[in-house]
Amino acid sequence: MPGLLGAVVNGAAESVIVRDPSGRVLLWNKASEALYGFSREAMLGRHLHDRLNAHHPTTITGLEQHLLEQGHWEGELKRTTASGEERRVEVRWTVLRGPEGHPAAIIEYGRDTTRLSVIELESRLQAHRYRNLFQAMAAAFWEIDFSEVSRMLAQLIHGGVKDVRGYFEAHPEFIDATLAAARVVDVNDKSVALFGDGRREDIIGGSLEPYWPPESRHVYAESLLAALDRLPHLSRETRLTTLGGRKIDALFTVCWPSGHHGRGTVLIGIIDLSDRVAAEQEVRASELRFRQLFQAMSTALFQINTTRQRALLAELEARGVEDLAAYFDSHPGFLLTCMDAMTIDDVNEAAVHLMGARDRSELVGQPVTRFWPPSSHPVIRRSLLSSYRKQTSFEEETVHYRLDGSELNTLFTLNDSPELRARGMVLVGLTDITEREAAQKALRQVQSEFAHASRLSMLGELTASIAHEVNQPLAAIAAHGAAATRWLSRPEPDLDELRAINANMVSDARRAADIIARLRAMASNKASERQRLSPNLVIEEAVRFLHHELMAHEVELRLELADGLPDIEADRVQLQQIIVNLALNAMQEMKRACCPRPRLKLRTLAGDGELRFELEDSGPGIPPQHHDRLFQSFFTTKAAGLGLGLSICRNIIEAHGGRIWAENIPSGGARFVFTLPIAG
Repeated sequence: MPGLLGAVVNGAAESVIVRDPSGRVLLWNKASEALYGFSREAMLGRHLHDRLNAHHPTTITGLEQHLLEQGHWEGELKRTTASGEERRVEVRWTVLRGPEGHPAAIIEYGRDTTRLSVIELESRLQAHRYRNLFQAMAAAFWEIDFSEVSRMLAQLIHGGVKDVRGYFEAHPEFIDATLAAARVVDVNDKSVALFGDGRREDIIGGSLEPYWPPESRHVYAESLLAALDRLPHLSRETRLTTLGGRKIDALFTVCWPSGHHGRGTVLIGIIDLSDRVAAEQEVRASELRFRQLFQAMSTALFQINTTRQRALLAELEARGVEDLAAYFDSHPGFLLTCMDAMTIDDVNEAAVHLMGARDRSELVGQPVTRFWPPSSHPVIRRSLLSSYRKQTSFEEETVHYRLDGSELNTLFTLNDSPELRARGMVLVGLTDITEREAAQKALRQVQSEFAHASRLSMLGELTASIAHEVNQPLAAIAAHGAAATRWLSRPEPDLDELRAINANMVSDARRAADIIARLRAMASNKASERQRLSPNLVIEEAVRFLHHELMAHEVELRLELADGLPDIEADRVQLQQIIVNLALNAMQEMKRACCPRPRLKLRTLAGDGELRFELEDSGPGIPPQHHDRLFQSFFTTKAAGLGLGLSICRNIIEAHGGRIWAENIPSGGARFVFTLPIAG
């Protein structure tokens, strides 16, 4: 190579080789001739790796790919000289790029390491380990030439500045100057990706100034003070800037390793905290939104601290307790212990108003026990069982105490999501349902009055049947009485015959009394009384009311009552009212349609957790235009009807937790079906 540059390259002690991107040699200096034994003429234009038989644990192709991606590579290769000797060579490759950024050439600096001393090998091994660690770390690492900054600080001290911190605050331009004086010696790949947008050469040799925005330079100033105080390291969270101008939140750490003192360098580690900071900001924003929503809600909300209560339950779990309900039963005081362990952490304004407090301070810190009357303890017990089963929500109507001790009907809602559970809290909502309860009570009263009126109306329709039912035992009593009189008029009455007549009279009197009792029950307006009942027995009792009507209308009744049915829990009178009402309606419809063979079928059968009652008739069926309105109040097809019978039937069934519907039978007639839950 002619000229000064050629003389410099040929005079270098290291092997210097320049090759094009395809691997063909463009420059081969004197040190390369000495190292490999090939003359310049023998190497120019030849493929470098093929000529020197280069190999590496990683393939040469892989090294070349890494070189093109990163712009540099350094390591050790094995190559073969002209004499056939294999040598270890330490090389450093750097990509030289053209104006458009495309690779133009690759320059290599090489050194023979075959005959290094043991000390040199150990030193190189340590350096190699450092380089591997430097590059492998997930954090961004920078090696900074700090020598000029050290000189500037020493000059400041020698100039008589005592209060260095005060000087820094008064002269921010000095901090700017030290940033410009600090030069980047080396960075790892993470630094290139984070700060240099993938271009290592844009960082190496530059200053630190572009990376420190004005609002963060006080942190850099702290690192200078730490250097003067000879601290081993300093870590601070701050904001830095990439070469592209993007701001990142970072953990900045600077240290002064002992091995770097002689080189005048310091090490800087930077961990990108942008995702964490963004997440923290989102959490804070989410908490702010939660607090705002918490306070704005019209529902009374209580944030309950459950840390101690969960510790109690966790202890039970650790002891192998799986059935918490059984544990509550065998340890009656444990429920109160759990309640005392739950305290109110926060409330919203709606809760303050609902509980009759002056402000939140009267509620915060209180155990929940104070607000639960003993009658409501089963509800909180069920909520704890729900939580123990890891269920995330619970809701039930109950009663709470206000601060003044008055009772309040509430809808108690509990949110026990995993997020809340992890923070040792649950969110409780209380909705005042006092007015709703009063309205429902009034509605139930009205429904009861309507049901009573409906029963009286129904009894009016059954007047002939009732008279017939009562007349039979009364006529029998009269006949038995006349017979007894005749026997008594004899000179020697037959006492055995008189005893038999008397027994029959007592039986008929009891039969009449039973009929009157059923009528009184049907006509009474007492509160609903639920009890365990046999479904088939209820139907048989109801049919007795219909006996005369069935005979008068010549209706054939067929009972298909399943054996072994479980009991139901219901009001006997109301259930009989439904059966009689449905049967009377069916008989009236069949009479109006002039059915030649009127038939009724009553059936019972068991379902999934419920019993099913069916009544079928042989009438004309339900007109399509009436089907959706059958159970509406005041809808009737009778000239003198009020349209309340089926509506009342529906209300009674739904109040018992069942369902009722009607359908047409394909072969003709209508079917009314209702279900009731099996008694627990």
